[in-house]
Amino acid sequence: MKNIKFIATIITVSAALVLQGCSSSSSGGAPSFSGSYRYGTGPNKTKPKPQTETVNINGVGGAVPKYEYQRTGGCNKDYRVLGKNYMIWNGTTSYIEEGIASWYGPGFHGQKTSNGEIYDQKGFTAAHKNLPLPSYLKVTNLRNGKKVIVRVNDRGPFVGDRILDLSEGSARAIDMVGTGTSKVRIELINVSSNGTYTNAVGKPAGVKQQQYAQVVNKKTSSYQHIGAATSRSAGSSNTGYINTNNQGITSNRANTVSNTVPGWYVQLVACNSDLMANEIKNNVQTKISYPIVIRKEGNINKVLVGPLNEGSARKVAASLKQKGYTDCFVKSF
Repeated sequence: MKNIKFIATIITVSAALVLQGCSSSSSGGAPSFSGSYRYGTGPNKTKPKPQTETVNINGVGGAVPKYEYQRTGGCNKDYRVLGKNYMIWNGTTSYIEEGIASWYGPGFHGQKTSNGEIYDQKGFTAAHKNLPLPSYLKVTNLRNGKKVIVRVNDRGPFVGDRILDLSEGSARAIDMVGTGTSKVRIELINVSSNGTYTNAVGKPAGVKQQQYAQVVNKKTSSYQHIGAATSRSAGSSNTGYINTNNQGITSNRANTVSNTVPGWYVQLVACNSDLMANEIKNNVQTKISYPIVIRKEGNINKVLVGPLNEGSARKVAASLKQKGYTDCFVKSF
């Protein structure tokens, strides 16, 4: 498992979103799109590739699809990620795609997903960049033919051209935990308001869950994406770092803080998803040696580099922009 690399990139979605609620620039605005449409998940103008055959879900384990209302705002609004705009495919009734899937596991248990639910590592859920939340997918591991039905309740993955991020339970069901990634086929399962399948046949073998948001996080251990590097020491010796004896600085076992040590910071993202915030923190810590903290403000998690002096903060921001984190900005507390 140590050689499996799952690295997420900066996630920047408008702070006006209540449930998705992410932003990393000081000024907002609805994402705009130009150019031609293409099929498949990803940034810019995309659309779901229509299915040509009925989805056979007979005997497939995992989640049991049911009709669920999909709001058109909140977590289902178009959003921005590291200078790229993503469309939400609201109203989608048919979709099929093949590509690489990854999975995220134990360290994420009990954290919030993009639609405000609580992540259950043993559940059958997934993250997708464009599908409205929640949605249901049949996932087939093309390496071994194993299948599982998942409920999409999160955004991602934002790594290369991966098309899906699976919960540990979902990955285990299709024997993907050991390999870390695998080529998969994903097929949308559309359920009408009367509970019937409009594009699928058969009876799934999973157990229906009545409530998905009631997972209680009594104790969460280290929060890291599978294969991510461990957090760098908060006691960095870089010039410009304000030594605070680690006061107010997050670690793997203390992911959020309510108060931030006074000083200058570079804000990377503000997001109400605990999973996104911590994934971003772990990712950036592999690229810089300055401390990174997560400031908790109500339901919002602000991922910050610092504390620093003002000059160092501006230099760090310029460096991060060159590395591709174009929406970061300097602020003080």
